[in-house]
Amino acid sequence: MDSVMKQLIVTGVRQAEFEEVEQPGCGATDVLVRARTTAISTGTELRVYRAIPVDDEGKYLHERVPFVLPAENGYSMVGDVIETGPEVDGISTGDRVFLPAAHRQVAAMDVSRVTPLPESVPDDEAALLSILEVAHRALRDGEPPAGGNVVIVGQGVIGLSALAYCVAFGLRTAVVDLEPARLEIARQMGADLAVSPADGDYQQQVLELFDGAGADVALEAGSNWTTIRTAMELTRTDGRVVIVSRHTLQPDFNPFGQGFLGKRLSLVTTYGYPPEGSRWDQRASVGLTVDLLARGRLPVRPMLTHRFGWHELPEVYARLDQGDRTIVGAVLDWNQDEA
Repeated sequence: MDSVMKQLIVTGVRQAEFEEVEQPGCGATDVLVRARTTAISTGTELRVYRAIPVDDEGKYLHERVPFVLPAENGYSMVGDVIETGPEVDGISTGDRVFLPAAHRQVAAMDVSRVTPLPESVPDDEAALLSILEVAHRALRDGEPPAGGNVVIVGQGVIGLSALAYCVAFGLRTAVVDLEPARLEIARQMGADLAVSPADGDYQQQVLELFDGAGADVALEAGSNWTTIRTAMELTRTDGRVVIVSRHTLQPDFNPFGQGFLGKRLSLVTTYGYPPEGSRWDQRASVGLTVDLLARGRLPVRPMLTHRFGWHELPEVYARLDQGDRTIVGAVLDWNQDEA
């Protein structure tokens, strides 16, 4: 077994490269996995690439991860188990699994965080699992009623992931985005309405879809204050607005003005899973997503826009940093040889 491997490292502001590092060992309850595919969480990873902290004090790149470079990046891997610790049950060498690991050739992780995958789920769809779960939790935190109406403002990888769950759950859904290509992806996935703010009557179109009353739940997935404002405007009286994105800039409007108070809106944040043992704790939530993928009920295929060789990731970050919005759902192939 090789003692060194390749891992993506953000070495400085807007600087990333693959470095050779020691391959991790395998602890008693760990699973050692060789990567087949990793997914790029474009928003989160671009924030790390740009060295933008998640807190106002500039202390953290992620929760519990200090603002220090160099840093690894990424959190979504599919691979093959190459070793298991002596206390691991239920997973064996050769199994194909998902784990929330960074962009690296080999990862070690406690077995409690490793998910076996059925053969019917392709690698590239399975690699989206961590990203899909962000959207899954957001939608559940919105508590849409059975037969309810949902509007999603922002159709990046998280917004499109949320749409996939809305389609799977039979919710009437409108999506809003400025990018025509992303709106077309949303239509292919099953959105009932996909509109651009560039269309002067886009809000009226959304309201008409929802019988004039607005959405029961709005998901803000655009990472700017304009999307929050739009989400609030498209939500019905007594509706819920779920803030999915991170916001480090100051608002350019009063979010608690008459548009908020007069409609009795609830603003909801979404992060992490409910306590273990809750109906939709991590195990139940991830299990449902894997089951939906296995049965072809979660229409994620159209949002997979790009597949790159693993060694291309620094170039992908540069493209994203320069504003390339054609990249939505993107995965890295770790079976490709370096050019």
